[in-house]
Amino acid sequence: MKYYVWIVLCLVSLGALAGVLVRSPHARPWADCTGRVVIGTSLHGQPVECVCIGGVQSTCFAPGP
Repeated sequence: MKYYVWIVLCLVSLGALAGVLVRSPHARPWADCTGRVVIGTSLHGQPVECVCIGGVQSTCFAPGP
């Protein structure tokens, strides 16, 4: 009986880990790279400027001179 409990616990843990790994890329709001420089908001609600190269977000930084 203990053997089956350990197998079920391992399967549930693997399922939870897979769910986290599948969901994690979607949890972060990325800017859509329609232009070369796009302005969006960070996770804390502050504005950020993001640079896109070839339609892929390269880096983000605080706006300003």
